[in-house]
Amino acid sequence: MKILLALIITITIGFAQSDKLSNIPPTKSIFIDTNASVCAPVCMKNLLADGDIFTFLSKFKSVAAQLPNLQSDYDHYRRVFRIFNEEDETIKVAILVPQRSIRRYAISTVNSVIAYLLSKQNNFEIKVFNSMDEEEESIVKQLEKIKNEDFTYVIAPVTQKGAEVLIHNSENLLVYIPTIHKTTVQNSPANIIFGGIDYDKQIKKLLKYANNKIAYFSDGSLLTDSLNKSLIKQTPHIIYSKIIESSNVNFKNILKDNKSLNGTSIFMNTPLVKTSLISSQLRVYEIEPYILLSTQLNYNPVLLTLTQYNDIKNLYIANSIGKTSVGLEEINALYGHDIVYDWVNYSTSIGMDYLYTHFFVTTEKKKFTEEVIDDQVNYDISIIRPTRYRFEKELP
Repeated sequence: MKILLALIITITIGFAQSDKLSNIPPTKSIFIDTNASVCAPVCMKNLLADGDIFTFLSKFKSVAAQLPNLQSDYDHYRRVFRIFNEEDETIKVAILVPQRSIRRYAISTVNSVIAYLLSKQNNFEIKVFNSMDEEEESIVKQLEKIKNEDFTYVIAPVTQKGAEVLIHNSENLLVYIPTIHKTTVQNSPANIIFGGIDYDKQIKKLLKYANNKIAYFSDGSLLTDSLNKSLIKQTPHIIYSKIIESSNVNFKNILKDNKSLNGTSIFMNTPLVKTSLISSQLRVYEIEPYILLSTQLNYNPVLLTLTQYNDIKNLYIANSIGKTSVGLEEINALYGHDIVYDWVNYSTSIGMDYLYTHFFVTTEKKKFTEEVIDDQVNYDISIIRPTRYRFEKELP
């Protein structure tokens, strides 16, 4: 088969060594006909029958008028191999990234968007607008650029500070915020959709497994501070609490002979490493809690390797990440991140699924079961328990 496949391979939007985002267009394929011989209609049908798809694609345009019955075959294969014509509508998505605020999610959010669109068969354009920080001036400047370049749909992984700016400056745009729950802001307009997890509901569900003796550990971060406040609001009588800001803390002073923690339901409002450390030290100092509880914060398989099973066998974790398609998981894995355990990447994928099926290709079926209700993604909550080698769902 005399056919040259020129596959233009591009690197997705990523971090250079200067720690800046680069804007490189998505992958596309070009099939060049290197055989000057004419292929009559019978010849074209034979190419299809023989599986010479690339030759068929390279020659079809020159004889398309004679082959209306083969147009559907051509349209199918050009979508499969991402061959786009100038008249094809391009899906345009802007990604507003405050790189200094969200750090690693700056790149993983971008890759989640690309992975989703690569799972479809459409031409698309993605452009990153990096505000660097979440000061109003910085975000507004990027929003003006987004509008000037005729983008309407925006994915914006921001913190609450950035969300407040978007609430007052995003008119004429449809913005999806994967990182914030709607309840954390006030007076949000209908053009902003939120994909954040409802930690209040996760804590409420976890409390069903607790007894009436509640304690918690946290690390002093903004997120864990908000978890503490939510817990106190729902169960005002906390018998013990401790903020552990450093991993070099002397646990002997905290836990030795600390009988107040025996028989308690301990909320681990701490990130992965500290949760592993605290749970192991509880066993070292022979403290026997009634149960250990955690929100989404610790739903990560790394937890199973950071500590021994006996340290976390009584740990219950609230999880809002649902099922994904194997194909989408695999494409995300190519970029070195997952949507199975990382809730921000999962939320970003849901946001793209919502935009795609509601605005870009409305005839397409959704990949995710979560619904958007009152401008907020509504997540189910399951309770997960660790085994020696994996997480398993706790029966209701």
